[in-house]
Amino acid sequence: MSDQAVKLEVKDRICTLMLNQPEKLNAMGDEMAKNFAEALEKIKADSEPRVVIVTGAGRAFSAGGNLDRIEARIGSNPNINQKNGYDFYNVFLRILELKIPTIAAINGHAIGAGGCLALACDMRYASIKSRIGFTFAKLGLHPGMGAEYFLSRIVGRARTFELLMTGDVITAEEACRIGLVNHTAQPEELMDKVMELAKKIAAMPVLPIKMLKESIDASIRGSLDDTLRREATYQALCYMGEDVQEGINAIREKRTPQFSDEY
Repeated sequence: MSDQAVKLEVKDRICTLMLNQPEKLNAMGDEMAKNFAEALEKIKADSEPRVVIVTGAGRAFSAGGNLDRIEARIGSNPNINQKNGYDFYNVFLRILELKIPTIAAINGHAIGAGGCLALACDMRYASIKSRIGFTFAKLGLHPGMGAEYFLSRIVGRARTFELLMTGDVITAEEACRIGLVNHTAQPEELMDKVMELAKKIAAMPVLPIKMLKESIDASIRGSLDDTLRREATYQALCYMGEDVQEGINAIREKRTPQFSDEY
């Protein structure tokens, strides 16, 4: 997929999904949406990947929506615009359907919908030279692609108001301070740091990691009792496999555990 708007590579159980139109600052248009959908289907059909890294080629993560695409919709049928907007954003947000953890490696500016794609990932690492902003209002637009949904859950209500109503573009350091990104790194070290995290997760037993992908999000929506019941159910399933015994043996023998790939 190297000539396409999205590049996909799987190596050592880690999948890298790269937005691949650096000459356009990886702005999100119809071609990228089509290739992104195809890439997600390939990931879903592949049993090898344990972690997905999302990043951008060149100097940007993504500049957001393609301006020509946005301009072409000015003054056109609102019903058509509503359907197109809903369908377009949902193509990228189908990354939420993946059953394995996702990490955004924010290598450069992540603006508007590009920032939302990073928010849709489970974790975020950012280059100290990157900038993140949700600039929809500066274009005269209401936010799209779940901006208020993700931001309110990640940084809270008050900061969501500030970020969306001003359209301010913030530094990676500020994004880290308010909890929008997990960690920052020097530009030349970003992918190494992200790969280190991905390898650590990929070495974990498959079953509890896949369960955690679902249960962490479910715990945000549910009650404590819901969470406890889910935990008890999922732990019971884990006890049916061999990885718990391997984990115990590794601790007792002071060695690195060798977990099964079965689940």
